[in-house]
Amino acid sequence: HSGDLVSAGRAAMEFTDLEPNLQSVASGGYVLNCQEISALKAGLALMKSQEQFQQVCFWGKVFGVTADYYVAYGLKGGDFEFPTKHFFFAGKDFQFSALTAPTPEEAVRLVELCGEKPLTGVASTALEVATEEEPADPPDEPVPEGPKKLTEVDRLAQLVLEIDFDTSCVPRGAFCLDADHAIVASKDFKGLGSDALALTSYVHFRAPVSIAALRSLARKDAQVHGPHILDGLDSDQPKGCWALRKDPTASLVTLRSLSWPGYIAFHAPETNKFGGIYFGYAQKDLSLPFVL
Repeated sequence: HSGDLVSAGRAAMEFTDLEPNLQSVASGGYVLNCQEISALKAGLALMKSQEQFQQVCFWGKVFGVTADYYVAYGLKGGDFEFPTKHFFFAGKDFQFSALTAPTPEEAVRLVELCGEKPLTGVASTALEVATEEEPADPPDEPVPEGPKKLTEVDRLAQLVLEIDFDTSCVPRGAFCLDADHAIVASKDFKGLGSDALALTSYVHFRAPVSIAALRSLARKDAQVHGPHILDGLDSDQPKGCWALRKDPTASLVTLRSLSWPGYIAFHAPETNKFGGIYFGYAQKDLSLPFVL
């Protein structure tokens, strides 16, 4: 069954399909140059084999003041219900390292320390001002461990998870529950039709949190309720935080997040092609509720 996940190749920017997928989001003004694409493909192929992922997707590029981060995630089969996204990042060397989700306490400290400051682009940047050197303890006494010293890589992980939670857009029906109660790519999905321009036709590719979706997932006949097991974009707050349009030059629908400017998803109706990508400074538009 875990092999089914591989056919979710259109579930996002699978790195092997990088060029055609980037063309689909080019209307957002997001491009990678030839060197970036070839280096990404090499770096992600290595990550895929080292980590033994079934599928690796390019997630996006996060801009920093002095340098940028490339972000990707890997999926493994066999998870109950929703497949875990394992996030990785790289700098200009394209050597990908794992992003570890901060604890809830660390997440609070990250917000207090950084607020809305832009990222520098240097992963090892310390976020906390070092306290004055304390006198050295006698060597035989164990040094008490204080809270982990937070660096920019912790903040990057937190921001990527936040953005992914609010975005990660896929067409409704592209994924279903298999007999093992795992969410996999639906072999029957042939693309949306005339409903491709309706926000209700799109869902979040992540573990659901809405009561309605969780209820559908918990049903004994959950497979029958497949289209309703993921959270819909239409219930995202604030209302109007998605801009959906049909691309006049191609048979393509694009969805842009106004909450996280820089996220764009696409779907070619009546095909199983879809994906999404983020290019931005990882800054949420906090004024949006007052504008809409």
